[in-house]
Amino acid sequence: MRPSSKFVALAAIAMLTSLTACVDDESAPSGPSALITPPIMNTRPATFVCDNAGSVVVRPVGEDGKNITLATRRSDIKLRLVPADQGRKYSDGQTVFWINGPNARLLLEGQQEPEDCKQR
Repeated sequence: MRPSSKFVALAAIAMLTSLTACVDDESAPSGPSALITPPIMNTRPATFVCDNAGSVVVRPVGEDGKNITLATRRSDIKLRLVPADQGRKYSDGQTVFWINGPNARLLLEGQQEPEDCKQR
């Protein structure tokens, strides 16, 4: 490395070091940065194992949690958020998927009774 290159590298390091010293710890935001944990991380796909349907995957559509795609052995079903007393309930008018923590209930089109599901 040439002497002038070493000087430029040392000057850059000195500038960066002095900038980090100017951060006031009390004014820094608490919690994880949005750059580290983007909002989509809260809406990742989840797999549930249901009594009869077997493994189903819930894939959020968008970041607002109002729409999901429910992937079953037979097909992918697009569901939208509907009112629920507890948890989150999604339906397309024929298929219904209720999520309450690690537990869920699935009523596929044509079924008479909902089946229990557990998050894997």
